[in-house]
Amino acid sequence: MSLWTPDGEHEVPAGGGDIDPGQGEPELSQDQADQLEAELARAQAELIAAPVEQVVSNHVMGLFELAALHLRTGDLDKARLPIDAMGLLVDGLGDRLAEHQTLTAALTQLRMAYVEVSNAGNDEDEDDDSEV
Repeated sequence: MSLWTPDGEHEVPAGGGDIDPGQGEPELSQDQADQLEAELARAQAELIAAPVEQVVSNHVMGLFELAALHLRTGDLDKARLPIDAMGLLVDGLGDRLAEHQTLTAALTQLRMAYVEVSNAGNDEDEDDDSEV
């Protein structure tokens, strides 16, 4: 099994790795704790160095991906919130976002896909009603 993060795909050990459900969290050695702290400091330094416009735009694209996943399953209720949130950010922040035109086009595509999925669901409902 794997877990997706912004840094990429990471393998998750079967059975939860070193964590024993009855024992709580495993103890870390001082070297492991120091290594984790160094990795956290490195990640924070990278985030601070990144252009803020790009970081926010990446989060907006995360909303796009979330909405698209729910649209693929036909779950309009769950797709609506990330589409609306993306709209608030893209429309509200405008060209302050990196790749604003690309994000605007992506939002338009999502909105059109939402309407298409909604209409397809309505067409199926009408077909079901006509068979009765």
